[in-house]
Amino acid sequence: MKLPIVILLSLLICFEAEAQKGKKICIAFYNQENLFDTIDTPNKFDEEFLPNGTYRWTSEKYNNKVENMGKVIAAMNEGKGPDFLGMCEVENDIAISGLTQTLARKKIEYGLIWFDSQDERGIDNALLYKKNLVKKASGHLYKIDTAGLGGDNTRGILMCDFILQNNARIVMFVNHWPSRREGEKESEYKRIFVAKRLRQICDSLQQKDPSVAIISMGDYNDYPDNVSIKEVMQGKASIDETGNADYFNPMNALLKKGEGSYKHRGEWNFLDQFLMNRNLLKDGTKINYVNESAAVFKEEWMLETEDKYKGNPKRTFGGKKYLNGYSDHLPVYLYLILK
Repeated sequence: MKLPIVILLSLLICFEAEAQKGKKICIAFYNQENLFDTIDTPNKFDEEFLPNGTYRWTSEKYNNKVENMGKVIAAMNEGKGPDFLGMCEVENDIAISGLTQTLARKKIEYGLIWFDSQDERGIDNALLYKKNLVKKASGHLYKIDTAGLGGDNTRGILMCDFILQNNARIVMFVNHWPSRREGEKESEYKRIFVAKRLRQICDSLQQKDPSVAIISMGDYNDYPDNVSIKEVMQGKASIDETGNADYFNPMNALLKKGEGSYKHRGEWNFLDQFLMNRNLLKDGTKINYVNESAAVFKEEWMLETEDKYKGNPKRTFGGKKYLNGYSDHLPVYLYLILK
């Protein structure tokens, strides 16, 4: 009679240990590289991505695009798709619906947070999330004052506010900061301006709710050592350095290993990054970052095979040449534990 009791106690101990470990969830970000529909949107410069436009953007190419992006997304998180996925360079809810329908056929169902922004080209930020992990979800788009950008209109900062099933509150920000098209130094003031706006929003949020977990993700169009990230957002390279007013940037460690999400002139670096507040890093909270879990998702089939560009992300277009690829960026991801 003793043996069954011993087995039962062992099982109870295992179950308790597993419960203490908590549930692991995957947070990811992926620049979609021009996920446009084929319809002309009034007051937006989307002419290039129309059937008679520069890229001859037909229904066939659009369908290929959503299938290709869906293939990458579905392969992430051990074939289950990320639990939360921030995206940029999506034109609208029509384009996103094509992607979510593709994922639904792969048995991966998502809710969506998206707002139409004032971006001149019509590319926006969005976030997909698995509804079964969430008790309550809300969103808000913070528009950027054009006066700080030399009169330009740009996509706003997308805020996604969640109460998770374990009652933890986490706020995720999805960003796509102004590009370097005019030159890195010439356009730097724009990214610093947007960084200051994000910082202001985060500081206000933490003042109202000191226990809130914050994770900011996006294509910042700046690297981990640029002023906007390192100084304005106080992005720290190690958890030990990250104080209550700072943000931990796990991409610094990956960069030291020679990794990156974006390749420019033959060198990898990170335009796509995560920034986490201290509440995701300390003990005694309901949600924590899994240390050293941040990574780049990269499979051989996502990369160029031609000698000149071998190893680069296989994108949708190379110049004007249609490549029927994925994106010029690789997705990045990390894991959190819900306790």
